[in-house]
Amino acid sequence: MPPFLSGRFWRAVFTRTRGERLWAGHRRASGGPGCRWDALAGADVLRAEPDRFGGISVPLERFRALDRLDAASFQKVLQAAIQQWRSEGRIAVWLHIPILQSQFIAPAASLGFCFHHAELDSSTLTLWLGEGPSRLPGYATHQVGVAGAVFDENTRKILVVQDRNKLKNMWKFPGGLSEPGEDIGDTAVREVFEETGIKSEFRSLLSIRQQHTNPGAFGKSDMYIICRLKPYSFTINFCQHECLRCEWMDLHDLVKTENTTPITSRVARLLLYGYREGFDKIDFTVEELPAVYTGLFYKLYHKELPENYRTMIGMD
Repeated sequence: MPPFLSGRFWRAVFTRTRGERLWAGHRRASGGPGCRWDALAGADVLRAEPDRFGGISVPLERFRALDRLDAASFQKVLQAAIQQWRSEGRIAVWLHIPILQSQFIAPAASLGFCFHHAELDSSTLTLWLGEGPSRLPGYATHQVGVAGAVFDENTRKILVVQDRNKLKNMWKFPGGLSEPGEDIGDTAVREVFEETGIKSEFRSLLSIRQQHTNPGAFGKSDMYIICRLKPYSFTINFCQHECLRCEWMDLHDLVKTENTTPITSRVARLLLYGYREGFDKIDFTVEELPAVYTGLFYKLYHKELPENYRTMIGMD
């Protein structure tokens, strides 16, 4: 390894142990006064975690000793690690850098790392070690918005709002962005309650809008999902910060009004069709099924499948 800082130099000792630990140690060359690195020897354990795709993940927040390194020293340690990972046949490195260790971003970038994404308190950089151009997937490029069409079949009333701080205050269904790890139906129920004070229950998925280069989604793609909800309370207590108006409107009036968005008008007509002809004609129901990953589940939305088709084994 190249020398650094007054005759001291790093050596990297790599051991393939449980958790794929990368031990980064060092020793003094001169034993001169002022050396403070002895306390780190054998203690700075970089837990490089392998993934099932042949990559390696390095979360820097676990390495307290790195706080004592300057950028140049970190670059030497990381360069040695990259050489080792290449020799082991690793195809990619995911480097997770907490915001308080941002001084290590520039040294990583000088070794070829690129930004992949950032969270509130950390950033993730990647380095492709495999052959050819990088095959690493990009970060999420979509935002998911969900609205709740709360329809009372007994009165034929539908819950609508007008957003505050909009250039045109048109009638629409209450809704907002889905949180990470939140099911679509749960988002619709939560957003409706937060905006209007109405309690409701998810019944079905009605429509999905896909739009690209959406200015409201930072120029990314946008998925906007509308769910049919059943109300369990009826007294409106709408959020003054988000909504200008909120009311129960006759569904037929919503279909006829011009003071609404195109998607709201279309879904209002869809609801009217379902109300008259049967909601089974428009509903996408939901079922939870086991995923291929042990212990995980997913939600599948589709038109209702007859029971005899659910249980059939072979084709007649």
